[in-house]
Amino acid sequence: MNRPKLVVRLLEVSLLSLLLAFCGCGGVGASGPGGSGGSNPGPSSAVIAFSITPQNVIAGQPATLSWQVTNAASFTITPAVATGTLPMTGQATVTPATSTTYTATATDANGRSTSSTAVLNVVAAGSAPAITLTATPSVVGSGQPTTLTWNSTNALSVTISPSIFTEDQTSLALSGSATVNPPGTTTYTATASGVNGVTTKSSVTVGLLGVTLTAAPTKVGPGQSTTLSWTSSNATTLTIDQGVGEVDGRGLNGNITVSPIATTTYTITAVNGTATATATATVTAPLGVTLTANPANITPGGQSTLTWASTGAATVSIDQGVAPIKGATGSVPVSPAQTTTYTITATDTSGIATTAQATVNVVTNTGLQGIKHIIVMLQENRSFDSYFGNLQNYAQQTKGLTNYQINAGYDPNILLPTNGSAIGNGPLAHPFHMVTVRTENLSPAWDESHFDIDQQSDGTFKMDRFAETSHSVTHTFDNDGLRAIGFYDERDLPYYYDLATDFATSDSFHSSVLANTELNRQYMFCATTQGRIFPSPGGHAPWTCPTIFSSLQNAGVNWIYYNKDGIVLANFSDYVNNLAIQGRANHNISQLFTTLASPTADQDLPSFVWIDSGSGGSGLDEHPDNNIQNGAAYVKTIIDALMNSSAWADSIFILAYDEGGGLYDHVPPFTVVAPDNNPPQLGTGDLPGDFTLSGFRVPIIVVSPFAKPHFVSHTNRELTSILKLVETRFNLPPLTARDAAADDMTEFFDFVNPPAFLTPPTLAAQPTNGVDDPTQEAPPQ
Repeated sequence: MNRPKLVVRLLEVSLLSLLLAFCGCGGVGASGPGGSGGSNPGPSSAVIAFSITPQNVIAGQPATLSWQVTNAASFTITPAVATGTLPMTGQATVTPATSTTYTATATDANGRSTSSTAVLNVVAAGSAPAITLTATPSVVGSGQPTTLTWNSTNALSVTISPSIFTEDQTSLALSGSATVNPPGTTTYTATASGVNGVTTKSSVTVGLLGVTLTAAPTKVGPGQSTTLSWTSSNATTLTIDQGVGEVDGRGLNGNITVSPIATTTYTITAVNGTATATATATVTAPLGVTLTANPANITPGGQSTLTWASTGAATVSIDQGVAPIKGATGSVPVSPAQTTTYTITATDTSGIATTAQATVNVVTNTGLQGIKHIIVMLQENRSFDSYFGNLQNYAQQTKGLTNYQINAGYDPNILLPTNGSAIGNGPLAHPFHMVTVRTENLSPAWDESHFDIDQQSDGTFKMDRFAETSHSVTHTFDNDGLRAIGFYDERDLPYYYDLATDFATSDSFHSSVLANTELNRQYMFCATTQGRIFPSPGGHAPWTCPTIFSSLQNAGVNWIYYNKDGIVLANFSDYVNNLAIQGRANHNISQLFTTLASPTADQDLPSFVWIDSGSGGSGLDEHPDNNIQNGAAYVKTIIDALMNSSAWADSIFILAYDEGGGLYDHVPPFTVVAPDNNPPQLGTGDLPGDFTLSGFRVPIIVVSPFAKPHFVSHTNRELTSILKLVETRFNLPPLTARDAAADDMTEFFDFVNPPAFLTPPTLAAQPTNGVDDPTQEAPPQ
């Protein structure tokens, strides 16, 4: 027989109270200590069954309070629901205007009391319900819980879909929380129902963190590669073990190539907050062998060591007359008379064989024509003094090169402009070591550069106004312009200082024109600006001059233009109108690293390589406003990749800077040949000048096995000498009168004796932890 719920509840309470009384335990809802005189007479024997129906009403509608009390001497309900004494069993109709909590209190014969409450939620007749639903965390791993929390106002009832009811639960509180275990990515929707059936919804999606990993192929031989591919959902980071590292930069769905030398299980871990998910893929490599040669390049009569390592091999052997070898790993010396490729063969017990190769290059000095690769990289906006003013002291005191001589140093009387002072009448300031590795920008444009040189009536240059033009660009922290006379040294750029003193450099290498980046890079490509002295605001028609790239293309010389952030060449008609040049120019720098890492790099690397600076989003070009140490570390990765490749033995790498960037240098420009008959396109108010003066000095480092060790050139050159070197090596005609008259830079090389750097030297590391704070760009007070 079905009993009314209230009756069932009263019977449950009565039985429970008898049981508690029998065992001496506290009763249901017993109050704390009561009585008088500070004594504790124990728990109340009174028991209350107290409820309200319905629990949620519209204002003005009634609700019924029901109660049944046992073992009580007195009973009250607050707020009051009737006058006089209440019966121990009864009901009362209430119609409060607002939500109300009713408290029933029963007191037994010993003065001990117990209480019970019932809440009536009252919703105003004209109000609309509102509800919010949140999930914490919002992403979970498989089998992991999340907590749903909801808060409603003006609601008569709340439901959540899909249902979150626990066993025997038939309704939800109007505000509350519950723990759920979503079976997958699930959207929960809470619905608040109010007056006249009006409903409001709130939804939240709990994402299931997921990841998969596959390998194709799943079985590889020695030296072979497999592609790990992953898919993921709701991941913020993805990491693969076995030395692969974080891979989410390739996309939440992506792939990467690996070359395991033994059977390897790769595990990918997806993370989102505290949630994690993993997946694995196993690549079987039952038989493997590697072979390396160190050094890879030797001179005639020299010696290299072949080193091998094998897995799963029963026997290994090396050809080219190498004595029988034993063991899974080992090494053996070789002295080939000519460039030789050695092949190692590993064979397992089933007779299955696999091979690997290593080449020992026997390099003979055949002059510039023996150079197979010329690589040029221009970084941004640094004067020679701003980087290498302390190079001589470093070479002599740290490297012990006592005869090392650099035309570097600073005029301590640099004129500093002060607010309201006439030009040239400011106080004097001294050059200083720059604290921060990132400063605000300066201006090296035509007018500022021609003002900086301070040309006198007798044709000489005082080179004393750099601080006075620093204000011509937006700045915040250096109102006096002193950042123009700050400098760095080996504390900031140890890699460059080491590279420059070990290999070859120049204290007389200049940019091509007293103007800014675009004009000087124009000289690097065309050996002329066609009369332009400023970049055109908002862009201009493509440059129409032929470029070094069209010369190479016409001569059938293999070349590639690598970029990191963009293609400067894209504004040249050579590029716009020539699909072949477009195809060679649109190559990301990552492809260069791939080529250099290949065993066949010497065959694959083009004859001429142009590397654009990281002058876009990467900020790796060393330009003011960017961190110089990050840029130098980036350059190091490129040179390291070259030095570790098979292409190193017959390559030249030139690192230079396109112009001085408005930074102080004490050496004046020198007289050069005008490139053509185009006069400067001077506007009203522009400072006079022509194209017969070079720009300011810039750093240059020439890196090659054939570079003269510890060499400093004192011959005046500018950027088009790099063009002349390329033209000389590949028998190309000059582009203009400027590069026709330029020196070809062969002074930097020793093409008579064996190359000094066939085995690259160990160079200093480049830190990236310098102070990166432009607010410190002015000298300490």
